[in-house]
This record gives sequence, C-alpha cells and structure tokens, in this order.
Amino acid sequence: MAGFLVINLVFPAPRAAAPRLSLVVGLHSFGLAAIRRMPSLRLLAASTAACGAAGLVLAACGASLAVIATASGVAPGALLLGSVRWSLRTP
Repeated sequence: MAGFLVINLVFPAPRAAAPRLSLVVGLHSFGLAAIRRMPSLRLLAASTAACGAAGLVLAACGASLAVIATASGVAPGALLLGSVRWSLRTP
C-alpha cells in the first residue's frame, strides 16, 4: 500500500492505476521465478510487465479507459490464464 502512495506522488494519474499494478506484478514475478527456480515464469513476468508499461504509455497519451484496461488488465489476465493452461498440459 505504501508503494502505491509513493507511486501516486511520482505519477498522479488515477487512469494509470491498472497499468501500475500490472507493471509491479510483472516485475515481482521475475523475483518469484528466481526464488522458485522456474525460468518459465520469466516469459510471463516480461509479458505482464510489458503490458503494464504499454498501459502507462497509453495513459500518458490520453487513451480511453477501455483501451488502457484492455492493454493492462485483460491482456495480462489472458496471459496468466494461458500460462496456467499451458503448464497443466505439458509434463
């Protein structure tokens, strides 16, 4: 929670809340991949962080909330569900 308060001071845009969350989740997933020794999580981490970064760029450019939400919320969710499905299918 304190992290979001600090980020709000640096980038005070309520339209960028979902992209910030997506970026933070993606970046934290790199640490999780290292700790759990699961290199396959790096691709998911990079993809999620990229979606968050794209959402931040869209928010800074004044894109509509629907576009921002799709880039930084729907896309990372689909990536996460796809990665879970893929991991359950492969031995």
